[in-house]
Amino acid sequence: MREIGMPVRSDMIVVSEHTVEGGMHAFDALRRLSTGPTAVLCSNDMTAIGIIRRAHECGVSLPFEISVVGFDDIPFAKLTIPPLTTVRVSQTELARLAFQTLPRAAEDNSEGFKKREYALITNLILRESTALAGCTVPLLPTAS
Repeated sequence: MREIGMPVRSDMIVVSEHTVEGGMHAFDALRRLSTGPTAVLCSNDMTAIGIIRRAHECGVSLPFEISVVGFDDIPFAKLTIPPLTTVRVSQTELARLAFQTLPRAAEDNSEGFKKREYALITNLILRESTALAGCTVPLLPTAS
């Protein structure tokens, strides 16, 4: 958000368990805000599924009132209603990167902690849980 010049509101960052229940609690916390978000980016798909579940229970229309994006692209993500937009990470690439960084991590341990950043290729998998804010159609047409 900072990259596109939008402020980051700390009250919209909800720390919760990375589970369906954690997502449900996070949704409840966001609903208590005087001005809630138009979209939620979750730490994983299970948390996003919890958001979708609680939104349904509260009568909140996805993606028209709030968009939801998960992270992982678990097989179940395409089976939610609506199907979950998510970020896919190659598990092979993640494992390769982890094994490449192990020797550096061991060096850092002996020399003291050093913060490092690593690039990991991801793909946004657009499904029907997202729409443009204020839009009356999802980013992808619904399947017939």
